[in-house]
Amino acid sequence: MIMKRIAQITDIHLNEEWSVKHGSDPETNWKLLLQDVGARGINDIIFTGDIGDASGYERFFGMLKDFDFTVIPGNHDTFANIKPYYNPSYLTGRDEMYHSREDGPFKYIFLDSSTDEISPKQLEWLENELNTPLKILLFIHHPILRVITAVDQKYPLLNRDAVRTALFRSGRDVTVFCGHYHTDDFDKEANITQYVTPAASVQMEKNPLEIIIHSRYYGYRIIEIEDETIRTQVVLNHGSGFDVV
Repeated sequence: MIMKRIAQITDIHLNEEWSVKHGSDPETNWKLLLQDVGARGINDIIFTGDIGDASGYERFFGMLKDFDFTVIPGNHDTFANIKPYYNPSYLTGRDEMYHSREDGPFKYIFLDSSTDEISPKQLEWLENELNTPLKILLFIHHPILRVITAVDQKYPLLNRDAVRTALFRSGRDVTVFCGHYHTDDFDKEANITQYVTPAASVQMEKNPLEIIIHSRYYGYRIIEIEDETIRTQVVLNHGSGFDVV
């Protein structure tokens, strides 16, 4: 019996000409994504960044109101713009959107990489949070482990080596869920397991030489947690409805 099901959605890029230019319709995607999440009986959503232009925030958060949701920012977002629509108590007194919570055998850690790096203050906080007997579920916009793609070479998390080292040194099992690269990827290194989730807007091919953008499909990830077991699958829409792949 599944104890918890979470939809991880990332990179919707609402109200951005860049998305439309490459054939995406983020507004329609957002509506259909949330309908599909609800139809699958999933109530928990974690959005891992790149909402898009601030003019789309009211619609973005308004459509999430019927779900239990957590949002962290991407490099296209700022906390200052998000605050009027989303400023839960756990962010009180902070100028960055990072926090943690515990649930059974897991600690959920949410990081703010909106400046393309993890600030020294946030990194110190992370190292303290990793001092726990619990398994770690870490949500961040940028991947921490390298991905063989041109996007990784041009737009990585600037201090990912420092974050990676902190995770290694913790000795805890860490499962990372992220986005940013607009592709589906899996990697494992020592105690770190990383899932990169496809974008809810356009995708980027895993090409090591150049960034190739397309809008042939869009989607999200389902995370299933039962006892201490994590299972995950990607849900994609190629234009005729959503299918698990």
